[in-house]
Amino acid sequence: MFSNRECFWGIDRIPIDQFNQQYCWPPTYIKCDCSELAKHMKYMKENHFYNMYVWECSKCKKRYALVKGTTHFEEIETEGE
Repeated sequence: MFSNRECFWGIDRIPIDQFNQQYCWPPTYIKCDCSELAKHMKYMKENHFYNMYVWECSKCKKRYALVKGTTHFEEIETEGE
C-alpha cells in the first residue's frame, strides 16, 4: 500500500496508486475514518490559490494533514476537541 489512506483525484474521483501518483498528486479527496471523502482545502489570497496540504471531511469535520515528504496522512487535533 503506497499510502495509509485511499486517495482520489479530480471530479471523476480517479483512485491514486503508485503508478499514477506522479500525475495526480496531491489528491483531491482522501477517505475519512467515517467512510466519507475528505476534500482538499485551498487558501485564496489576492486571487491566487495556495495549497494548504489539509483535507477536511464535510460530515464529521475531521482534518487530515499530509506528512511532508511522504504519502501518509495524519489527523489534526483541533483545540476544541
